[in-house]
Amino acid sequence: MLPAHFHRHSDELARQTRLSGEAITGHRGLYPATICLLAFYLMSIFFTSAAAEARQSSLTLVQVAKVTIDNHFSDHPKTIGEIVEALSKNIHPSYRHSKGLFITLSKHGKTRACWGQISGTENNLVAATAFTTEGALTKEYRYPPIKRQEVPGLNVQVTVIDRVEPVERNVSLHPLLDGLMVRSGGKAAVLLPGEASDGHYQVMQCKVKAGITPSEPCQMYRIKAHVFR
Repeated sequence: MLPAHFHRHSDELARQTRLSGEAITGHRGLYPATICLLAFYLMSIFFTSAAAEARQSSLTLVQVAKVTIDNHFSDHPKTIGEIVEALSKNIHPSYRHSKGLFITLSKHGKTRACWGQISGTENNLVAATAFTTEGALTKEYRYPPIKRQEVPGLNVQVTVIDRVEPVERNVSLHPLLDGLMVRSGGKAAVLLPGEASDGHYQVMQCKVKAGITPSEPCQMYRIKAHVFR
């Protein structure tokens, strides 16, 4: 449905065009050229309004990550601060808080980068998503750097940490729903929800990732999170 202001502009312009046409030609109809001009003017009003409405609508966190990736590989990239300032002007209410967040970039089912933090470090989730995405592109040392030609086929996952709770060693874990963090002294690692297929493998993989031996005791924490793709 067209917006109300579209119809108001349509009626007014049609009336004015009819009057001017009558004054010049004495004809009470609209000529084809006038009709084309009217149509072009009305459509420009409509699409300008639609573009403004699109700019005013807030982006999802996955879209924020994709904007950050596109900016990173552009010929004239803006600073992340500029990106955050622009995207935070009409931020969704549910993003106006600070939480831990991870960005996972993958292609053809294989991880190309995973970067993030358990606790919130930014003022809101839009800022956290932008800065963490840039970190995945520039600070991830475990995988080869992502190249510009990979971007079109890149899959983006945003994992927002809801809470982290300590669990006992013998607690049954659900790795498809819950993530896991293990810690022993200064060694620690995280597996996000869905990164392991069963609870035992999740614990063993997370300990290996942290550099903790299988027999070494460690603290375990269940990670409750929301995953966006």
